[in-house]
Formats: sequence, structure tokens, C-alpha cells
Amino acid sequence: MTEPHLLELREIARHFGSFKAVDGVGLTVRAGARHAVIGPNGAGKSTLFGLISGTLPVTAGHILVDGRDVTRLSVDRRVGLGVAATFQHSSLFLRETVLENVLLAELRRAGNRPGGAPGGLLGGRRKVSARPESIARAHTLLERVGLPARHAVAAGALSHGERRQLEVAVALATEPRLLLLDEPAAGMSPAETARLTELIAALPAEVTVLLIEHDLDMVFELADTVTVMHLGRHLTTGSPDEVRASVEVQSAYLGTEAAS
Repeated sequence: MTEPHLLELREIARHFGSFKAVDGVGLTVRAGARHAVIGPNGAGKSTLFGLISGTLPVTAGHILVDGRDVTRLSVDRRVGLGVAATFQHSSLFLRETVLENVLLAELRRAGNRPGGAPGGLLGGRRKVSARPESIARAHTLLERVGLPARHAVAAGALSHGERRQLEVAVALATEPRLLLLDEPAAGMSPAETARLTELIAALPAEVTVLLIEHDLDMVFELADTVTVMHLGRHLTTGSPDEVRASVEVQSAYLGTEAAS
């Protein structure tokens, strides 16, 4: 029996003038997968994630989530369908507390705007209204990502590694079915990377993970499927062992890394 695909990319492309950042990429990601996208700098990986998340419009092609065409949907509409993302550049509210960042994500999922209802939480720039059950759930998420003791700290006071952990909690607060992680270990120390790897490995099976990462040790530890991109195109997809053994991958990517 064929496993269902949660994400399907049908020849998607993104052109910036004459430059083809993503050039006709076709790809499927099965439900429950731990799927990594790798490739040398300039391969089009982050642009691909922008297309999937909705932060960039496609030039051509179609994006389907659980069989539904989301190509023209906004970021918020995609969040509502279970697509969440963390990016290389943090999108946290740095003046708000760690807990408030998670609660704001929950409000976004519910389609609400932060308001001034009695009993809300006073943040640095806004008042975040939250029900007791939402606050309890936010604390549970912070426990999951290893930040329970930091709930009252401003996000801007966190270390780089802690911000990455918080970004995962914020993404999980939207109850994603598909979690996109764009270079989650970038700038991390080995110890921070190890903690993040454990965190991602422990995510529930119902959350499908698609990640971009330059740390190949992390990729091969986490991923059950690896896609390699090169010059904006899909080069190959296979198991970690198949990708390691591929001569064309070694030529296009792994060999380049080893030589740099």
C-alpha cells in the first residue's frame, strides 16, 4: 500500500528576472516523514521553503498539502491548514516574554488578534489575552522544548540556541501537520545542536518534518529521506545511505563541502 503524501510539489519555480532560483522542482513528502533538503549554497533550498510556506509567490507550478492546492493561499491560510515554519532569521517578538510568544502563535492559529480582555498577559508592546487552558498548553510546549524555567524572560534575552528552541515551540503552538525548519542549527555550538537534534527527534509522529540543514551529521541522524538540490533543480531523493553513496551527489554537493 502506497503511503499518503502530505506535501506535493508539482514543477514549482521561482524566477527573479532571468535568475531561476527554483527551476521546476517536483517533490513529494509522505505523511510522518523526517525529510531533509540539502545542497550547496545557492542551490535554492531557502527559496523552496519560502514557496512552500507562502512567504514567496511561485512563478510557475503547484503546491498541494494533503491533496489541496495551496499555491495561491496566504501564509495565514496555510498555517490554518497545518503548515508552520521556522526560518534562518528569527521572527520572534523579542520584547515579549517566552510564554507570550507561544501564546501569540496560538492566537494566530485561532484566527484571533491580541486584545485587552481582562485576565490577559501584559507584554512589552501588547496585551495578550489567553484562556487558562491556552496558558497551560503553552507551558507544556515550553517543557517539551526545554525552556520551562525561561517562560517569564523576554525572548530577546535568550541565547541563540534558546531562541531556536523557542521558535520550535512557537511553530508547534499552531498545531502543525507539516513543520518546515530552515537551517535550525545555524550558528549553534555543538552542544546546542545536539540538544536541538534531540528535540526534533522527539517530535510527535503525526508532525511531518521537512528541514534544510548544512550540518550533515544532523541531517543523517534525523532524516529518513533526503532530497538534494543543485542550481535550483531537484538532483535526487533517497534514503540517507543512498544519498551518501551517490556519485552525482558527491560531485555536486558532498565533495564540494569536503573541499571547502
